[in-house]
Amino acid sequence: MEEIHRRCGVYTRREVVIRLLDSIGWKADANLAEARLLEPATGDGMFIGEATSRLLKSLSRGKRRPNKKQLIDRIVAFEIHPVEARRARKRVREVLKSCGMKPADAATIARSWVRTTDFLLAEIAEESFSHVAGNPPYARWSKIPPKLRSQYEVRLPQAVARGDLFLPFLDLSIGYLRKGGRLGFVCSDRWRYMAFADGFRTTRLPEVVIEKETPVEADTAYQRWVDAYPSLLVMRKRQRAGKRKSALRPSRRMTLVEAGYRVRVGPALGCTRAFVLDPEDDRVEPELTLLWLDASEVGEGEIRWSGRQVIAMNAPDGKLRDLGNFPLAKARLERFRLELEKRSIVRAGATWYRPIDRIRASDWSRPKLLIPELAKIPRVAPDTSGAIPSHGVYAIFAPNNDLEALLARLANGGLARLSILRPRDLSTRSLVALSRLS
Repeated sequence: MEEIHRRCGVYTRREVVIRLLDSIGWKADANLAEARLLEPATGDGMFIGEATSRLLKSLSRGKRRPNKKQLIDRIVAFEIHPVEARRARKRVREVLKSCGMKPADAATIARSWVRTTDFLLAEIAEESFSHVAGNPPYARWSKIPPKLRSQYEVRLPQAVARGDLFLPFLDLSIGYLRKGGRLGFVCSDRWRYMAFADGFRTTRLPEVVIEKETPVEADTAYQRWVDAYPSLLVMRKRQRAGKRKSALRPSRRMTLVEAGYRVRVGPALGCTRAFVLDPEDDRVEPELTLLWLDASEVGEGEIRWSGRQVIAMNAPDGKLRDLGNFPLAKARLERFRLELEKRSIVRAGATWYRPIDRIRASDWSRPKLLIPELAKIPRVAPDTSGAIPSHGVYAIFAPNNDLEALLARLANGGLARLSILRPRDLSTRSLVALSRLS
């Protein structure tokens, strides 16, 4: 339990909690008389505390103070870690008592609402909540403790018991939502395009309408730094669910990842102007520099490199280099030290000159196709130079470095489908389109 909490205990900032609860309609001025809220992983209780306050204000609009009987079944929150569950209950008690409720009643409600158990293993009735909100935990499936992972694989649908822990949280939460109900998560967007979520996209996604999907910086979303790219996701359960398809249909098209292709996004630097050298910039030690390009340099079928390079502070083994061994690079990065030290990764204990993501030549040296994440007209270009793409560019690496075969597959259907997407959809949705093979 401590291991999984250490990996997943990343809590949400209050500003994001407010935005999500507003987005799903759990508001003080809304009619919550028949509403029920589910929070799958409450952590320290930031969501449930704010939700409690709003529920009390909504129910008090008739000038009658809500009582224990009215409240006892209105919110259900799960927290696997006992210490954090106690913190969440305390937060609920304090909100209830501040609104005039007797301490004993407040304690009873808090115990009823916050359950110290695993959401993924709990018995919950389908379509029993009008609202779902929260921050599902992230952990690669392989990093879940083996005993717990075995339980999940027995209990959970096969289509979501893989890839990342957040996926079954999202899948089950949709199932527990009433028709017409809303879900709001601060959540990784990897379910959009990764192969491990293919079954989820096929079987569960037809049940909902995506009302909002707003990318946010991890610094904005979370109380501590985490290497993630979250979005504020708001879904509405369809009144008449879309037809669910079997994830095991023989006609299902294979994803790129399943076919042996590898999809990556360019590394995040954390301070581009510190690490990226323009052609006229001061030189640094040659062994530290690699070709660098951004989305503007990816043309239709060709790379138009402008001469920029990136300082690669990771050695071939991935470890951060000792800056003291590179006086030219040190002199340059010292000019940006104040900016670099303000970054969240540094405040969390990282070395001041470390980029957010590891940068080393071997990760990008193979031939690859480069695709800008945002583009009015989708562009794909092969790159054989080993250049490092910016964080706004996706790269696809082919098995046996066979880019011609990959281009042929995309030309045979994938890229054509990509061109019909609206410009505002050309972020993660572009990878969804590209991930289908004809």
